[in-house]
Amino acid sequence: MIGLSYEQIIEKIKTEKGLSEGEIKEKIDGKIKQLGDLISREGAAHIIAHELGVKVYDNIKRRLKIKELVPGITSVDIIGKVVNVYGVREFNKKNPGSASGIGKVGSFLLGDETGVVRIAVWDTSLIKHIEDGVLKDGVIIEVKNCHVKENNGFNELHLGNKAGINFDIDEKIEVKQVSRQVNREFKTINKLEHGDNISINGYVVQVFEPRFYDSCSECNKKVIMQDGKGVCEEHGNVITRKIPIINFYIDDGTGNIRGVLFRDNAEKFIPGINDLREDSEKFNTARQEVVGKQVILQGKVVKNDMFDRKEIIANNLEFLDVNGVIEEIIRD
Repeated sequence: MIGLSYEQIIEKIKTEKGLSEGEIKEKIDGKIKQLGDLISREGAAHIIAHELGVKVYDNIKRRLKIKELVPGITSVDIIGKVVNVYGVREFNKKNPGSASGIGKVGSFLLGDETGVVRIAVWDTSLIKHIEDGVLKDGVIIEVKNCHVKENNGFNELHLGNKAGINFDIDEKIEVKQVSRQVNREFKTINKLEHGDNISINGYVVQVFEPRFYDSCSECNKKVIMQDGKGVCEEHGNVITRKIPIINFYIDDGTGNIRGVLFRDNAEKFIPGINDLREDSEKFNTARQEVVGKQVILQGKVVKNDMFDRKEIIANNLEFLDVNGVIEEIIRD
């Protein structure tokens, strides 16, 4: 149990927010429905309390399942299987008194039988596990003394200098591949309006060659190149990295719309996209593998004034395994 019990959470919300028990339970039922029954009633109650600004968790160290995570909890332990290591990037520290001025952050995905969560690693001794290849796909670990944050609608675990990683875990973990989607309304393309935050389901019908820009390794914003060095408006002289942008069209039978993908989503769409910058032939091969695939795209609908058209700036993309869905329907 995280902090208070289900009944105690309801009572605390009633007391602090003046809502009736019926109103609170209606919100909890709505959250369970929104998350596709992937969370317990107690977990949903914690999320509702968090959204209402009611503090119901404590800071006692707990071992939790991924679906039980709630933003703001500290000292969390999780056992899971590493399903994707994103690697380590460098950034310019804001603290001018730091030894080198350069910091590092690593990240990876961890999964258990209830879902997956992204983990950001800030401690240098823990980052070394990634750099040395000890922390790799398929390894079962326990991350200890983490804290939970929310980032663009997703839960994230952060490992600071008080955190740890235990590799001596003798457990079998079957990862439930829960889509890390922001919960948004599904719409058909012909009903999209400027400003919508939505999900659409359709087929990729056209892919354009990617573009790349030099970005600040700390904030990912575009930098100006001066004398071969990157200058960030906020962070000054910085180490730069190439950020991919890829445009494509998705069609759902009611219409089509241009989608724009950045960074990790562009890499998910075309694996190894950064290695294709100078090889148009390999990109054409990769493009052919994507065209015709079914995807769920989440993001915000914006208006491109230059071309007078709607576009989706995507923050998440998931490929649908149509054959897998059919097999599941047949089994049921």
